[in-house]
Amino acid sequence: MAKSKKKMLYTRVGNDPVLLAVMAEINRSAVKPPKGFLTRDQWAAKWKLKAGHTASIYIKKALQIGALVKARYRILIGKSGRLRTVDHYGPPPRRKV
Repeated sequence: MAKSKKKMLYTRVGNDPVLLAVMAEINRSAVKPPKGFLTRDQWAAKWKLKAGHTASIYIKKALQIGALVKARYRILIGKSGRLRTVDHYGPPPRRKV
């Protein structure tokens, strides 16, 4: 199969002012995760693990025992500023007594 020669939309933003305005509006919908919510790779760095796969094992176990909860947030990725939905893991909400 031949690969398409077209560039991805987020790489063409600088070519058209209308597209630039649309992409800027989309990127404003990015959400900053609450304090304590980190991605798998951020947890791996915090725990000083070399492989993200190892962090996945620990995160999965933490989800099972209720030490962490999973939430999905739309964040900007990389230098290009692409908007993606990424799993974040953080502490469970505190119960009011």
